[in-house]
Amino acid sequence: MTVRKKNVFHVACLLLLSGICQACGSSDGPVMAPVKGDVTIDGTPLPQGDIIFEPADGKGSASAGVIQQGHFEFSSSVGRKKVLIFASRKTGKKGDFGEDVMESYIPKKYNTDSELIGEVSPDADNKFVFHLEQAP
Repeated sequence: MTVRKKNVFHVACLLLLSGICQACGSSDGPVMAPVKGDVTIDGTPLPQGDIIFEPADGKGSASAGVIQQGHFEFSSSVGRKKVLIFASRKTGKKGDFGEDVMESYIPKKYNTDSELIGEVSPDADNKFVFHLEQAP
């Protein structure tokens, strides 16, 4: 499975689990709020990728969206969030079945080892700007 497919699969699984958790919760469900923002890498808008807001305390459901031309918009439950950003690109190589081989190029400190935190409020603009750097 290519890196891009793994990232899409990861986001899809989180969204599915989010929906299941919300369905099993109280009839009221979590308080949701719109979030939006921009993501750059080395000063350039991230062409495409995935962004996940998961509860910083590990309790509750995660929300995810797609980054296009450096911009994202989706709904998230309110509260303190750990933010994960994923993106991949073609390596120029072909896989065993002729598919493009992809590589993840976002440093782990922005996804699997994320250091990004955001606070989603029910009565705020909830605009986030993330400036990522590839160099350590």
